[in-house]
Amino acid sequence: MVCGPTASGKSEVSDALADELSDECAAFVPTVAVDSMQVYREIPTITNQTRRRPAELVGIVPVTEEWTVARHKARAEEIIVKTTTPFVLDAGTGMYLNVIVLDVPLAPKVEPNTRRIAERLTATEPDRRRAARAKELELAGVPDRGSIWDGELRYNTVVIYLRPDQESLATAIDKRSKRIIRDGLEEAAEIMRIPTSGVRVSASVSDSIGMRELLEHLRGEITAEEARSRVNTRTRQLARRQIRWFDKLARALGDRVPTTVIAGPQDLNTMHDTIWV
Repeated sequence: MVCGPTASGKSEVSDALADELSDECAAFVPTVAVDSMQVYREIPTITNQTRRRPAELVGIVPVTEEWTVARHKARAEEIIVKTTTPFVLDAGTGMYLNVIVLDVPLAPKVEPNTRRIAERLTATEPDRRRAARAKELELAGVPDRGSIWDGELRYNTVVIYLRPDQESLATAIDKRSKRIIRDGLEEAAEIMRIPTSGVRVSASVSDSIGMRELLEHLRGEITAEEARSRVNTRTRQLARRQIRWFDKLARALGDRVPTTVIAGPQDLNTMHDTIWV
């Protein structure tokens, strides 16, 4: 399991590990992406899908579909159950990761009208998607499901946690923000045209980092530089939330799994020996 904040280099490390394991096993070892946005096929640039090795659960559904944690868990398990080798989870979405590796309950779906009310009530929250999900469950009267941190571990697991220092991560995020605004404009323009054909783009896609800002720029509401600045800010906020999540997950797993925290390039030199031990 390779986890960490956005722009920390998870895909590169995951692919390198999968290649080494493939050589060791003399068979192809799959990488399974655990990311709520990379599943959408029409926005590879905005969601940073480019990698040197194919990964499962990347670019598999259209932007008109609403992807959920339950769907991701089910699809991941379909892949894992057929796998006769080790596998690598390339994980950036914490909740998705928890339900795959831990035996924890999932919340049920709610009525569309309840969801719309929840979205309206949480429109000013920093993390609107998570806040809306919590509010819709509250409005639907869903009982407490217990902790999502205490479930039994479902697989024999080794954890590689990429946790760059603040300065390095800020530099990487700045580069990614510039690339999204520079190279993602055509993707956003295509998404903007979809509603004219009578279908609706998923709210998760329309509000995602990069997409929201590019759509605002295309509508003439903000400049390209303003869009880049907002993408940068939202990505930094996301990275902070991811770090808090993975810090907590590492504590929850405790001594049940071997865990290596990689703070910088120098730590990559010792990663191989740690994994095999």
